Amino acid sequence: PPPTGSVAAASPLSQRPSVTGMSAAMPMALGGPAGSPVGVVGPQPQQVMTARVVQRQAVGGNHQGLEATDAEITHEASNIFKRITRDESDTVSRLQFINALIEDRTVASFVLPGVEGQHIVDDDDSYEKAHHMWNDMSRGKLRVRFQDFLRCFHHNKASASNASELRAIFERLDVNRDNRITRHELLQAVKRDEVLADFFLRDEEEIDPMDDEELSNCVDKVYKAIADDWTHFDFADFTAYFRSISRVVGCGVHQQIDRRQKRVLIIGPGFGTQLNPYQTQVVQHSGYQIFWVHDVPNPEEAEFMMLPHASRIRDQIDRIQPDLLMCGSKGGAYGVALWQMGYWRGPTLLINAHPSCTELPVDVPIIVTHGDKDPVYPRPREELERLVSTGSRNMCFLYYSSTSGMLASGHTPRMGDQHNMASLLHFDTLPRLMDSVLSPEGPERALQHSWVERLTPHRLDAESKLGYTPQKLRHFWVSGQARAAQDANEFLFEVPRTSQEFLWVATVFRHSSKDPSTYGFNKEHWDKAHLIRIQRVENSTQEDGGAAPYYNNIRGSFESMGLEFVPGVHTRWLFHGSTAVDSIISNPIQGFQPLTSGTAGEAVWGRGTYFARDAGYVASGPFCGAPARDGTRRMLMCLVTTGMSCAGSPSQNGILPVRQGPHRYNTSVDSLSSPEIYVVQHPSAAYPAYL
Repeated sequence: PPPTGSVAAASPLSQRPSVTGMSAAMPMALGGPAGSPVGVVGPQPQQVMTARVVQRQAVGGNHQGLEATDAEITHEASNIFKRITRDESDTVSRLQFINALIEDRTVASFVLPGVEGQHIVDDDDSYEKAHHMWNDMSRGKLRVRFQDFLRCFHHNKASASNASELRAIFERLDVNRDNRITRHELLQAVKRDEVLADFFLRDEEEIDPMDDEELSNCVDKVYKAIADDWTHFDFADFTAYFRSISRVVGCGVHQQIDRRQKRVLIIGPGFGTQLNPYQTQVVQHSGYQIFWVHDVPNPEEAEFMMLPHASRIRDQIDRIQPDLLMCGSKGGAYGVALWQMGYWRGPTLLINAHPSCTELPVDVPIIVTHGDKDPVYPRPREELERLVSTGSRNMCFLYYSSTSGMLASGHTPRMGDQHNMASLLHFDTLPRLMDSVLSPEGPERALQHSWVERLTPHRLDAESKLGYTPQKLRHFWVSGQARAAQDANEFLFEVPRTSQEFLWVATVFRHSSKDPSTYGFNKEHWDKAHLIRIQRVENSTQEDGGAAPYYNNIRGSFESMGLEFVPGVHTRWLFHGSTAVDSIISNPIQGFQPLTSGTAGEAVWGRGTYFARDAGYVASGPFCGAPARDGTRRMLMCLVTTGMSCAGSPSQNGILPVRQGPHRYNTSVDSLSSPEIYVVQHPSAAYPAYL
């Protein structure tokens, strides 16, 4: 076969690489011996992938049969894994993995696209990418099995293997079904389709969609990156581009954990099989493969010797090869010992923070759960936050259940968990925590993503149509961008009742979560309420000078923390009731004043501006003030940049806990299970989009 690069040497459009020219080299793809020269014998993996796409297109037509099967992905992963191990072993160590990246260009280009293997040892950025890839595969284990490698391979190669999401995007783009996208077609598609605009222009937050010249320049830049100097690009070019930049399709798409394929080992003592049987039922019916260790004693007994019993659990770990270890109460002592002895370095869910747990191991995904009413292991929240901070960044998370403040009526609306953590047993919370600690996204971000999934499909669809960014709000605006209005009413524009926009806002207004409200507003009464009018708030100075800069600032802080900012997860559509609606919508910079407003609930979860997930909850309380003479009341539907959220507390005075380094949490919530209340401390975090 010709050297790499000669396949695509022809320059005229009519001479683009043919199926025959590429497929001639395919038998050598990834199948040669590990010690054979690479870069000279056979094409590089990215070309092989493209060749396979083109070949299947020739057989199946424009769009039939293009998606790579699981068997093909598994075969590719198996060949790469063999090149890494060389000795046909069924596991690989960190050293073997790093050496393979350095020595084998095929392995490096397939595992870490865009990283030159030989530079790993002397380039900090390349080394960090290799290090994080290993951590993602190993999840704290000393050696990686092929199944772990395959899991990571499926996740990271989804775009390279023509996953269904990429296929859906391309088909949405290719309206005439000829598998050819010209520069003009791409520009028109971005103009007409907001989903495509979000996908292709997600890195262009400052772009004005109404400015044709600016939009055209941005589309030209994307087109050039995909098609280079060709007059069109096809699906193969499309997938190759998104693989080359290591971009996850959809950006922020939550990877679902296949529970049926995951093994969970639970240490019996302390888990409450007798005293808390419903917890056992929840995990048994979660869909995971559950294994138990019952033949070990209570580690808190007098004269207890840890070593022989920890060794027995290690033997179970070696036999079962679990993906997740779970401990509860006194069983946490075993979990700590397994970490310290090096018997377990994989994902761990620790229910109740055992007193012996004073530090977390590095490079291990861990969730610690605790309630502020725990009488058995009473530990201050500050101590638990310090404990979680000892682990590796973005890999450890504290699920804390706290008690709210008291209402004026003397009622406490939400109680924190005791030793048997009741909040874990509702809304699929415990299984979702199991998913989260296994997620490559990191446990905290995965759990926040699951909050969104608790909403009804109707609401999620309507929210996505409205958009989740300040810039997206302007798509519906009818006013000019520069305004010098003095009267509040000049910021309000009627949303026609027959419009799609009205339908979407009304759907968000009406629909809520699949979970019942903790606060028990009368849903039947709410369903009978009439939505009389919707007005759009177009206050460009408030958005440009407040909401948009704050949004961009939070995105920047996410980058500093090594997190991906995902609109729709870290921005939310929420509701707010106030007697100062006119002041909020007309303020030129900051409509909300967190430290001086929201006194109706100030002592419940701390100081700040309160927003609710459900419009029905806002309407059921005193938040909207007294009805007008005609019996109507008003509330705001706001786009809120929530960022990273922590559990609220009545003692919080507007300064939230530190999450990582200099970065504090951005908002607080009433529950980390399925939040209904968000408390915002920054005046520009929310934009009042609709009245």
